[in-house]
Amino acid sequence: MLRLEHFRLAVAVWLTAFAAPVSAQTVLVKPYVQPGDGSVLGKADVKVLCWLTDQKPGEFLVEYEVAGGRVLTAKPERVTLDFEKAPEPKKAKPEKPKDPDDPPEKTGTLPPEKEQRYFKYVARLTDLPFNANVQYRVKLGESVIREASFRTRVTADKPVRFALVGDLANGKDQQKAIAFRINEEKPEFLVALGDIVYPAGRVSQYMSFFWKTYNDVDAPDLKAGAPLMASVPFYPVLGNHDVAAKFPTIPDALGVYYFFHAPQNGPGLGPWATPLGSDKAAVARFRAATADSYPSIDAYSFDNGPVHVMVLNSNLSGNVDQLKLRQWVEQDLKGSAARWKLVCFHNPAFSSSHQHYTEQSVRLWQPLFESCGADVVFSGHVHNYQRTVPLKFAPTSPKRDKRGRADGEFTLDRVFDGEKNTQPSGIIHIVAGGGGATLYGPGLEKTAVTLKKEHGDNYADYTAKMVADRHSFVVLDVTPDSLKLRAIDLNGKAFDQIVLTKPKK
Repeated sequence: MLRLEHFRLAVAVWLTAFAAPVSAQTVLVKPYVQPGDGSVLGKADVKVLCWLTDQKPGEFLVEYEVAGGRVLTAKPERVTLDFEKAPEPKKAKPEKPKDPDDPPEKTGTLPPEKEQRYFKYVARLTDLPFNANVQYRVKLGESVIREASFRTRVTADKPVRFALVGDLANGKDQQKAIAFRINEEKPEFLVALGDIVYPAGRVSQYMSFFWKTYNDVDAPDLKAGAPLMASVPFYPVLGNHDVAAKFPTIPDALGVYYFFHAPQNGPGLGPWATPLGSDKAAVARFRAATADSYPSIDAYSFDNGPVHVMVLNSNLSGNVDQLKLRQWVEQDLKGSAARWKLVCFHNPAFSSSHQHYTEQSVRLWQPLFESCGADVVFSGHVHNYQRTVPLKFAPTSPKRDKRGRADGEFTLDRVFDGEKNTQPSGIIHIVAGGGGATLYGPGLEKTAVTLKKEHGDNYADYTAKMVADRHSFVVLDVTPDSLKLRAIDLNGKAFDQIVLTKPKK
C-alpha cells in the first residue's frame, strides 16, 4: 500500500511538472523603460517596458504602482526575433576609413558572427499620470527579475532635467565612465544623439557593447557603467553607424529599431526613412517585428516639461528637399506651445573639426528652424564637444556644392555670453559626440586656422567653445523661463556652462 502511494505521488509530481508553465531559461537583457508613443502633454502619459530572453517561454507579469496608488498589472506581449548567421564577407579592396570607428564592411571584412534567437517581451503601461513616480516589478513566476522606478513626463509648468550624448557604445572603458557620470546627474530622460552602437548597429553589437554598460549593471560603478535604462527612457537619434550594416544582407542589421520605442507622431513612411531594400519577404518580417518603431524613429517629437524636442534623421543628405517632411517639421515646431524648442539630429551643421566638416546638408534646415523659433540644435557624429555662438545662416543656394558644403551668409551674436547676457539672437548649435567613441582632435586653436584656409567663407568664427581632449555629455536643467546647459567630463567636472533665459510671461 505504501509503495502504491509513493507511485501515485511520483505520477502527480511528474504531471504537475508538465502542466506548469515553463520558465525562461535565461534573461539576456534585463527589463528597461522606453518612452512609448507619448508625444504631447495631453491627458496621460505612457511608458513601455522591454526585455530579452532566450527562446524558452516564460510566464512574465509586470506589477506597477504610482506612489500612493493601488498595484496594477500588465501582461507583456512576446515577439520572436530570429537572425540567421550573416554570410561570409566578399573579398573586396579595402577602403580607407573616414574615421577609426567606421564599420568593417567599409573594408570588406565584415565578420559573419553567429545566428541569434531571442524572445522580446513588451509591456505597455498606459494612463499614467504626469508628474508621478512609478514603481515597477517584472516577475517570472514568483521571482522578481527587476524592480525599479521611473518618472513620468512632467507638465509644462514644472522643471525638467535631462541628458544628451552621442557616439556611445564601442566597447571601450570610456563609455562606462560616461554612463556612471550620467547616472550621478539623475536625468529624467536621455536623448542618444546617434551612433548608439559601433561599428554597424547590429543586434549582436548591442548584445556585446551596449546593454552591459547602460542596463545590465547591478549597481553604478565607474568601471562598469550604470543601470540607467532601468529608470531613464532613452530617445534614439539615428546616426550613420546605426544603419551601417546593409539590410537584409546582414540579417541582424538595424538593431536600433528592435530595441527602442519612440513616439509615433512623425510624418510616416517616405524617402526620409531608412531604406529597407526590395526583398518583400525580409521587409515584411522586419516591419512585423518593429511595428512600434519603423519608420517612427526616423522623425518624431515630444514634450516634457517646458521643452519640445524634435528628432530628425540626418543620414539621407538631410532630407531637406522632401516637401512632406518640411511641412511636418514646420507644423510641428510652430504648433508647439512649449517655451523651449530643441532639434536633435546626428550630423552637425556647424562644426569646427576637420572630421566630417564638409557633410553640411543639414545647414539647409537652418532658415526653417529660425522661422519656427528653435532655440538650440544638438548633434553628435563629431567625437568631441563644441558650442557655437547664437547664429543665423542664410544659404546662398538650395543645394550643396560638389564637396558637400552649403555656403551662405552668417550673422553671429557675440553679445550673448550665457552669464550676464542670456537672451540669444539666433540658434546655438551643440556638438555632444563624446559618449565613448574615439575622440576627434585637434582643438579649436589649430582647426580654426586650417578650416578658414581650406574653405574660405564657408567657415566662420562661430565656435565659442570646443573641448576635444576628453569624453563628455551634456545636461540641461530647464524651467519655463531658463535653460541651463552644462558639459560634463569623465571626472564629473563641468567644463562649460551657459544659461539661456526668456522674458517671464
